[in-house]
Amino acid sequence: MKERASYTPEEKLKIIMDVLSKKVSIQKVAEDKKIAPTLISLWKKQAEDAMMARFQPQPKGRRKSKPEAAPMDADSRALKNEARKAKIKAAHLEASLKEMKARYAKLESQISDIVAAMGSRMVKVRTPRKQKKAE
Repeated sequence: MKERASYTPEEKLKIIMDVLSKKVSIQKVAEDKKIAPTLISLWKKQAEDAMMARFQPQPKGRRKSKPEAAPMDADSRALKNEARKAKIKAAHLEASLKEMKARYAKLESQISDIVAAMGSRMVKVRTPRKQKKAE
């Protein structure tokens, strides 16, 4: 398996500066350095975004400090853990339901094919609804 190459911020900066100054194309740098052109494009976009953010107008006055998050007590931690487990179970059940619906549709199609091969017609049976009791 090929080991991933890592590049220092200085190397990335040099590559991006060459591309931004139009000295070389992204394709040429990609071939020379054996880097995917999409990765160089990503670095270029990140550099452009960082430059844009640097020159955005800043709000006047003191910066508001972020309030520190209060430590969670045992009950809150337990509830959060329970909610996480419920989400996982719900996702699992949704996936199972989707799979069962697909299997049902496949079986229904196979039954229709068998019935058609037999020369009959398939009739769906409806179950009657329960009537509410009159008080």
